[in-house]
Amino acid sequence: MANAKTLPTMAVAEEPVINYPSPLKEFWLGFSHNKGAVAGLAFICLIVICALFAPWLAPYSPIEQFRDHLLTPPSWAQGGSSAFLLGTDEVGRDILSRLIHGARLSLLIGLSSVVMSLVPGILMGLLAAFFPRWIGQGIMRLMDIMMALPSLLLAVAIMAILGPGLINAMIAIAVVSLPAYVRLTRASAMTELNKDYVTASRVAGAGLFRLMLITVLPNCMAPLIVHATMSFSSAILEIAALGFLGMGVQPPTPEWGTMLASARDYIESAWWVVTLPGLTILLSVLAINLMGDGLRDALDPKLKRAA
Repeated sequence: MANAKTLPTMAVAEEPVINYPSPLKEFWLGFSHNKGAVAGLAFICLIVICALFAPWLAPYSPIEQFRDHLLTPPSWAQGGSSAFLLGTDEVGRDILSRLIHGARLSLLIGLSSVVMSLVPGILMGLLAAFFPRWIGQGIMRLMDIMMALPSLLLAVAIMAILGPGLINAMIAIAVVSLPAYVRLTRASAMTELNKDYVTASRVAGAGLFRLMLITVLPNCMAPLIVHATMSFSSAILEIAALGFLGMGVQPPTPEWGTMLASARDYIESAWWVVTLPGLTILLSVLAINLMGDGLRDALDPKLKRAA
């Protein structure tokens, strides 16, 4: 019997191991690609630090008056004092301290109004998408009526009914922002309802609330997060406008819009009293909008594929 020849063993090529980045790392790569978004994030982090540590960072109390230093220019201007880096206002209060403490209220009102409009907006949008005939028609017609009115005019009307104050300002801004969340959630949910994974969940016996909150809602969050970021800047502008009209935060509480309102009589004689709060509002809104662009780049799958 002939000896069996041993066949040479063939080397099996190993499949290359692909290390996919983690979702957080992938998000940061998409976000950091937008340099403006990174700059906006850095500025907002600075504002948040000032808001959190205002009692320790502010050189003076925001309501302390220095009667010997009325309308003192900033330290770099002629006649300025090194004791007041950004100068003082018409009653001798330190502008830098008021800006730092004002960041607390502006961020608090912006965040609270976004949450107060985001949560009911998502629920109403999901109801309008899952029940498009009766409930959906009623909700969308109400949102159309609200969107027909200018946002600031509607906020002023709500404030005229509720009265001036911090809580009422939050409610007014939240009501004004509600229609956009409802329409965006409804549009995103109706798009998802036609996809196969939702049909598979229905066939598997998923209940209505599971379909709404666990199956459909997570896939609608990307545009909602971007819009919430953008509406955060709108809320800061609106509370500043309400404060300028005397319907928002009442003096002497430091708030950027209220500081503008009290300084409008000194536009020509003391430019820093008006310019510095206005510049703070401008830079904060610009930084938040740049962050929103970065979030859109990081969360939009179409932009990811294009990159």
